[in-house]
Amino acid sequence: MLREVQEGVKNKLVEFFVNKLPAFFEDHYKRKIGFIFGFLVGIIILVVGPFKTFFIFFCGVIGLYIGSRFDEGDDLVGRTLKAIENVLPERFRR
Repeated sequence: MLREVQEGVKNKLVEFFVNKLPAFFEDHYKRKIGFIFGFLVGIIILVVGPFKTFFIFFCGVIGLYIGSRFDEGDDLVGRTLKAIENVLPERFRR
């Protein structure tokens, strides 16, 4: 009986990951990935620090913002590297 239950759960998980999860990411997938990434980083850091609820919400919002910037085709990485390069002294630049 336990094996039957395990097989049923396994079949449902396979169906979810094969059929339903790709449909979830079809629309604005980078925003959703950004949010999930920020959410997971927040959970990992929660183990260490205070203000847990606010921090996880803040990380989710930051992830949502970054994901939406990538959805719109913004060169966020290039702009960030350029800003860092402008702040660094001349001897550290390329």
